[in-house]
Amino acid sequence: MDSDPGWALRARPYRVRLGVARYHDIAEAVRGAITRGFYERGSQLPSERELSEEFDVAPGTIRQALGELETEGVLASRRGSRRTVVGEPRPAATFEEFRSFAQWASLRGRVPAGHVISGVWQDASPLDREELRLPTAARVFCVVRVRLLDGSAIMVERTRYRDSVGAEVEQIPSECPSVTAWLAAAADITFSRAEHQFSACPAGVEDARLLNVRRGSPLLMHKRVSFSRDGLPLEWSVDRYVAGTISLVVDNSLNANALRWE
Repeated sequence: MDSDPGWALRARPYRVRLGVARYHDIAEAVRGAITRGFYERGSQLPSERELSEEFDVAPGTIRQALGELETEGVLASRRGSRRTVVGEPRPAATFEEFRSFAQWASLRGRVPAGHVISGVWQDASPLDREELRLPTAARVFCVVRVRLLDGSAIMVERTRYRDSVGAEVEQIPSECPSVTAWLAAAADITFSRAEHQFSACPAGVEDARLLNVRRGSPLLMHKRVSFSRDGLPLEWSVDRYVAGTISLVVDNSLNANALRWE
């Protein structure tokens, strides 16, 4: 292998993407070099000075890029030494994959389906107004939907949409496999960010009937609030999953821990 410290990084063309901070592109290039085996676990990267010359950017931009990889748990650093590769880069799950049940299932080779139990307009409750930042006289469109995986009911979804989104959701065919994809394609409504809370709860009478489990059976409860690009809350939902049907994986590191216990 070439002894030039920047050779491995030049092996992959450096891409500059419009609208993307430069350090993200540099982090992607370094990530790619590690993924392709040019830098193995335990090996050191070139110095910040060498990398800044390689990419023709200021050292501060390199520090931001390497800091991103430290946050992901791919690199580690000690004062006065070069960054060391300590982990394998993992492809990040896209927001669409996490947000859309249908896309999540399809990407894993499973067959998603859903049955709409009800879809009605209601006056916004105090909790609706809090979660969706609505005025007192607002209405919300409320949907109860059972989600199936390979023909088995695994989740009850109760979603409440602000009126502008609800008016579009009301037009979606009941057999539509992905509400998220339909809204993005037909109404230019995109869920760009979400807040998630997970907890456990017992199955009530309705959940037990819809999911074909015994009343009191343990369910995984997932509360979600989804936002537009401008930070406007578009929907909030409580989803209840049959125990044992899904699992959660969270990556953290000493530099970043997105997991918070409440």
